[in-house]
Amino acid sequence: MVKRKVHSPEHRVYIKLEPWTRITDLRLLEHIMLLIQKKYALFSFLYPKTKALYNKMPLRKNGENPFTHPLNTVLNLLRAGVKDEIILCAALVHDYVEEHVDLYRDEHKINEMKQDGIKILDNFEKKTFEEFENEIQAFCKKRKIDPKKGDKIVDTTRLLTRHKRDFYYRSIINIFTHQNTEIKENAILIKLADRLHNILTIGNFNETERNYQCFKNMFILNSVKRYLKNKHGKMIFADDVINPLDKLFKKNAKATYTAFLKICHLCTAKGLGDVTPMIQLSLKKFALETEGMWEVTKLNKREKHPLCLFQGVIRKYDYRLHHEMNKFKKRTLKETEYVKKFFVEYKFNDEQVNALIDYKDAYGMKEVIAYLLYEKDYSIAGFEYSGLFER
Repeated sequence: MVKRKVHSPEHRVYIKLEPWTRITDLRLLEHIMLLIQKKYALFSFLYPKTKALYNKMPLRKNGENPFTHPLNTVLNLLRAGVKDEIILCAALVHDYVEEHVDLYRDEHKINEMKQDGIKILDNFEKKTFEEFENEIQAFCKKRKIDPKKGDKIVDTTRLLTRHKRDFYYRSIINIFTHQNTEIKENAILIKLADRLHNILTIGNFNETERNYQCFKNMFILNSVKRYLKNKHGKMIFADDVINPLDKLFKKNAKATYTAFLKICHLCTAKGLGDVTPMIQLSLKKFALETEGMWEVTKLNKREKHPLCLFQGVIRKYDYRLHHEMNKFKKRTLKETEYVKKFFVEYKFNDEQVNALIDYKDAYGMKEVIAYLLYEKDYSIAGFEYSGLFER
């Protein structure tokens, strides 16, 4: 990483706090990766294999080369101060097996929503992992590298791979409940770096996806915060020199906050400027009078104040995370009915009503991110990996 000129103490603080951006120039990313390839033999071995895979894949939703994703994931880890060869290698290949499975699915037109399709893809995934592991171990043997390094790369990649039989939340739960602390923390670091790159492209998602993509980050961040609290207690974030996990947590949280804020701006632009102050104050009332920010709240059917719009927001997206779409739609419908009745004099059209619901969701959840960042004791009760694991 190139060191920047520091012009003043104030500028030094800015450099520390500034948001990270993604690099879209593949040539620049590959130039940065040259240094790692020269330093680490395993990274050099895995790099051309990974590049060859991504050359077979379609462009990302934003039109970028798909290979920019694993490279930006590695870049985020480097920015955080990660120097461990195992973590950098696992970051490079964190989607390697999953992408192979997706290409196989598309090539053979396999329906992953049916049980027979899932079984075929699970078997192919198992075969791909075996080949991947054998190739790494053969390279380690040839170059006289400790085979445990190869094992840890494979184990971390396996932990980060979402199986077709599992929903997204299950793959996250598996990370936080893994028994091996080293592999678990490797995976947490990589997942934070991975989701940081994804959230920086939030503008490329459609309106129905934006808040949900940010919510997935919030779910991960809340789980990381609880993990760090359990590990460090009152000493959380107390180090004079922030370690990579703390740094990635904060950078991811700030990027997620920014993404929620961007959603708010996009929604406001649809003619909602006159009513957003009322929505904002309703959240303050919800947070300060009812302490609603400290737990997953339930809907009070008798409440007619617009603070009711913030009751059950996290539960609503939790329904979607668990693929309980009927409950998600039912909750959204109730919010739609309330907004139409409350703001009846504004005669908002359906697009504006939907935008208003998206706005209040994004506005409320960005405050959760701020609490996660700056309230040391804060995490949302009833919304974490341990509770979900029991569902």
